Formats: sequence, C-alpha cells, structure tokens
Amino acid sequence: MKTWDIIIVGGGPGGSMAAKVAAEKGLKTVFFERGRKSGEKNSSGCGLGPRLWRDFPEMMKRLTPEVAPSMRPGIMARNYFINKDDEVVGMVMARPTESVQYEPAKSWITMNCYRSDFDPWMASLAIEAGAEQITSTLIIDLIKDDRGKVIGVQDENGQKYGASIVIGADGALSMVAQKSGLRHKWQLSQITLVPQYDFYVPRENIDKIMGDETLAVWWGSTFPAAYQVFFAEGMHLGLGNWLNWWDKNPLYYLNRVVNLPYFQRLMKLLEAKPRELQSHLLPWMAYPENTYTDNVMLIGDAGGFPCPLEAEGIYPAIVTGKIAAEVAAQAISDGDTSKGALKAYEEGWKKSSVGIEFEAGPELQHIWSRLPFEPKTMEWFVPMMMELLGGIYDWSEPHAVRVRNILEAVRGYLPKAIPFIMQEVIPLLSKVLKEDFENFTKLSEFIPKLLPKKK
Repeated sequence: MKTWDIIIVGGGPGGSMAAKVAAEKGLKTVFFERGRKSGEKNSSGCGLGPRLWRDFPEMMKRLTPEVAPSMRPGIMARNYFINKDDEVVGMVMARPTESVQYEPAKSWITMNCYRSDFDPWMASLAIEAGAEQITSTLIIDLIKDDRGKVIGVQDENGQKYGASIVIGADGALSMVAQKSGLRHKWQLSQITLVPQYDFYVPRENIDKIMGDETLAVWWGSTFPAAYQVFFAEGMHLGLGNWLNWWDKNPLYYLNRVVNLPYFQRLMKLLEAKPRELQSHLLPWMAYPENTYTDNVMLIGDAGGFPCPLEAEGIYPAIVTGKIAAEVAAQAISDGDTSKGALKAYEEGWKKSSVGIEFEAGPELQHIWSRLPFEPKTMEWFVPMMMELLGGIYDWSEPHAVRVRNILEAVRGYLPKAIPFIMQEVIPLLSKVLKEDFENFTKLSEFIPKLLPKKK
C-alpha cells in the first residue's frame, strides 16, 4: 500500500486548497478527483466573493480571464418582486454601497465564472506546490486499524492508499463523513436540493442588454427565491429549498420562473438558449456539526460550511481547507493526529471569518427560510414592499392622498408583518448587535434602541 502524509478526498476548491497548503508545509500530499479533471463533476458555475481577494491576494491575482475565460464581474444585482399572479410588480437594483471597506468589494459583488475554469486552476496551484493529484478515481471507503482509527482510503477498484490524516473534501454526500462516523446522514432540514438551468447567451448581448446588471434574485410569491448569474457567455437560473419543504417536483417551481412573461421576454432579447439542466445537493445549516475526529477532518460542503444565509460555499471551502492543512501539518510534526490534537481545527475555523459568519447562523438561516424561501410569506411581503417603494410614483391622486392610501394599505399587512418582525427579525438583530432585544413585546420599545445615541 502506497502511503502519504495526508490524503484529501475531493478535488474541488476546498480540496485543492488543502492540498496546496499541505504541500507547501512539506507534507507528502495526494488529492483524489473522481472526474477526469477537477471541475468536471459539479454544478458548473459559481460567484466568487471579494473576501477571497482580500484574504488570499497573491493567489487570486493569478485568476485572470486567460486562465478562466468565463469570468464576468457581478457589478450590480437586480431584484425582481413577483406577486401571486406571477407578475413582476417591482424591481430594485443595487451595487456595492458606500460602507464597503476594501477593493475589489467596492467594485463588484461577485466574480462569476464556471467551475470548469475555476476548479482546474485551483488544482493546478496544488500540483505546482508539490501535491500529487489522482483523477478518474472514486474513493469509496476508509481503511481502519484494529482500534478503528482511520489510516487510509480505498478506491472503487480495491486499491488502497495510506496516510496519517484524511481530509474529507468530498461534498454534500461525503463518504468520509459517513465512514468515519462523523455523520450518518443529513437531516432533511439541513440540506437543500438545487435545480438550475444553464443557458448559452452571446457575450455581446449580455454586454449590450444587461451591462453591469449581471446578478439577479427573483423574489416570488409562487416559488422559492430564484437566482440568476451571468458569465462571459452564459447564465444560470436556479432555485432551491430544504428537502423537507418540497410538495411538488422542484422543476415545477423552476419552470414557473422560466415561464414568467418577463423572463421569457428577457430570454428573447438575450437570445438565450438552454443547454443543460443541472441539480445538486447543498448543505445549508444553522451551524456545522462534528467536523473532526481521530485522523480525519471535514472541510467545505462535507463539513456543512456553506454560509447560513445564502449558502455560498466556495469561500468557506477554501478557508476551511487552508486551516485543516495547517492543523494537519502541526499534528503530523507533533506525532499526534488524535481527535484531541485535531480539535485545533475546530478552534481555528471558529475564529476565522467562516466561524464569525455562523455566530448568528441559526437566526440567519431561520429568517431566510421564512422569507424568500417561503412563498406564503412573500404573498404579503411583496405587495407590502411595493406599497412602500412604488406607491409614491403613483399620479392617480394628490401625493398627500396617496401617502395616506399607502399607509392605510401597509397597515393592513401589519397583522402578518409584526409577528414576523417579532419572531424573526428581532432575534436576528439581538444576536448580531449583541443586545437583548428579545424581551421587548412591542415595536415601540424596540425601534428606539436601533437609533444612534445622542452625544
């Protein structure tokens, strides 16, 4: 049996980052990819957050259109609000706001590119650092010693590979998590199903028609919130929800978005042509659980690290991959790869930007699941929002009359809005602002606490 210091199961961004850092630390490193190359077996596209450029500047400055031709910055996000009759009744566009602190976050919201570009590039960095990649190889089991400790992995052909530490970077259906005993299976409320369509769109049409508006969210009253992401010559439209939510085939809801008259018109203008239907599972948890044990660590989706608000997964995969590799190097150097030694991994990710994201994880996940991912809530939220945002443009009455009309209409939504604010918004703000707002019983008591204190 051939042996290494560290084995990484999975050749996605997290696995490649772990392999890169481990090799740089002097560890004999191998990472496995089930596809013929990294990026072949995934959901095809992603939006990379600017935190990657902030936290890994030397690495990310090497990501250029020459190595990732599909790159397109998501400079502005358009939000479409759709009522229960599937009519687009309002839009809001936004770009990075004045409170953003650094570049490139001041210039764009996401950098969009296809995983078929990004993943091979990440893998090449690991190989350049000295890691070995083995492709077209599916790892199906862990090898354990007489005490039940993991000492390696086995592929589908029975080939065995040994190592002091195994890192699971093998996605939502992580074999490493299951075989190591860290997780038997996800609860239905911990994982989402995400179907999406990929479209070819001529580059010049995106440039001409969308311009900087290369991100969109479709806030629906008859479907869970859908996302739209534009690449250099293509776009995605997808949506998702937790597995305990679906009452119909997920494609029923995705097709409701596609068949919106407004979306159909946009497709015609763009000359968009559907080229692939994709679907994937995505962990979406309030807080990661059981991410390490003797000789094993879980990173990225395998560990349940996607953001608790919008489930973005690339950044947390890369960050946890780096931390896991650093902990592995220290543990191997110390000659102790036990669960006690690897506790440093959990301590590390909790202190990182990923851990800070999860400080209000339960509240973030809960409010998101009850708002854009619950069409019943959107039935009253969308018209209420449009009264507040759009009513002022109405010329049907004197403006003073319209303001009274608007306030009266909004008052009609308060029996639903106030309980939502008290049950969802106040607990979130209480956690984020570290103030005890949850004992307030009236909004009149709560609102003054948010206002700036007089000097």
